Amino acid sequence: GDSDEATTIATDSSISPAVIKLHASEILSAILQHEDYSGQTNDGLCKLSSLPKYSSAFDDDDPDRKPAASSKEGENGTKQSTIDGMEILLLAIAAYRKQDPQVEVDCEFLENVFDALAASLLREDNVADFVDAEGIELMLRCLRQKVHAGGGALKVLNFALSGASSSANVNRTACETFVSAGGLKVIFPLYMSRKSAIPCPAACSEGGSNLAKKGGKNGSSSSKRAKRAAQARKRWLVEIERNSINVMYALTRHISQDSKYDAHARLLVKFVEEECEKCDRTIELCLKYDEKARIAEYQYFRSDAAEEAEQLGVDIELAALDAKLRGGGDLFHRTCAILSFACVFSKRCHGHVRDQLKMKGSGITVIKEGLTEFAALLADGHQKSQIERFIAEI
Repeated sequence: GDSDEATTIATDSSISPAVIKLHASEILSAILQHEDYSGQTNDGLCKLSSLPKYSSAFDDDDPDRKPAASSKEGENGTKQSTIDGMEILLLAIAAYRKQDPQVEVDCEFLENVFDALAASLLREDNVADFVDAEGIELMLRCLRQKVHAGGGALKVLNFALSGASSSANVNRTACETFVSAGGLKVIFPLYMSRKSAIPCPAACSEGGSNLAKKGGKNGSSSSKRAKRAAQARKRWLVEIERNSINVMYALTRHISQDSKYDAHARLLVKFVEEECEKCDRTIELCLKYDEKARIAEYQYFRSDAAEEAEQLGVDIELAALDAKLRGGGDLFHRTCAILSFACVFSKRCHGHVRDQLKMKGSGITVIKEGLTEFAALLADGHQKSQIERFIAEI
């Protein structure tokens, strides 16, 4: 039966520990990414830091075996064994904070752990525990070392700092902790796309292989593999840019003038220094993603999918908006907001941005239009109010 098969898998010494770890990480990642997990109320029953210890028919009765659990007081006053899942995930990542995984199975395991951790941070209670466990500091260490883990670390930081449109306090604390831990010195070179700051994918990953660096130009089968590898490397760089923009937007969204550690002034001065070069970069990204979004929308209207949707009675304008957002509109909105943060709080940045946009044949109107479209997509709350303030003041 099934139990006999499970027993065989659990006791089969021919299966390597690395493969067992990989499969376990795949299952964990799938569970944490499921909407039933993130959508549950923050009642403490699914907090990663205090998961009920699992007991199984396969547990042995070895008195010398030490359980990886702690005894905590339950709500009803009874003792309850729990496992700190947050600590387990962070320890798994910490093993790769200075070195890359050496084989593909370890690389896939690490990616699954990052996916699981990022998904868990959709819940506010897990974000608070992540900050308390110095998860932000660990992610920054991975980025400073420029190792493979840096890519996943940046994704996790995006989830930890951003939060849902309704949340504020826990993500504000995360953003303040990020600044206090020296995160601005890490994120701005990535945001500026400095090659020396970008983490490198591991050699055992498709995007980090020698083939990825060469690219494919001949017609051979090895050239096809090289082309796939080069595409994987491109996706890696695109993801770094996307997550850098999202982290930067999260900082401008959650950090306010009364934030701890003088975080607001420290963030703002970065946009002013070096002759407002960060404003120039934001303008570049803003116009780039505006164009990408418009092209994506235009291509959708001309596609067979649009024709089929219209025949099925689907709201084609809504479908086109979705294509526009996926094609770059979401990042266009966020870069508009980042630019507005600099302009609203610094007269020098405001004047510089106006001049630079004029030189490029554009103007503040483009930013206002982007902000207006962004605000229309947001539910009422702090995030929408901030965008509406930017529209009024920019």
